[in-house]
Amino acid sequence: MDGGYFGGYIKPANLRENRRDRRLVRNQNGKRKVVVIVRERGGNSVPAVFKSEAKQWAFLRAHVAKGTIMNADEAGSWEELQQALRG
Repeated sequence: MDGGYFGGYIKPANLRENRRDRRLVRNQNGKRKVVVIVRERGGNSVPAVFKSEAKQWAFLRAHVAKGTIMNADEAGSWEELQQALRG
């Protein structure tokens, strides 16, 4: 399983004094999405697109059986994975 953010790029200003912190919500355009892909051992992949990472937990609960061993990278967003699949 893995995920990433796509879209919603805001071009920074050329001059440093005119730049905004693009990490802040007020400086984003709302078009950025999270894409999560869950791949089964047999090779089937199930992609899903969400507005935020918080929305992915309902998807995982619906598509992954309890007791399934999941592998993900070390990103901090996956720390809640074990609790989310427990129910």
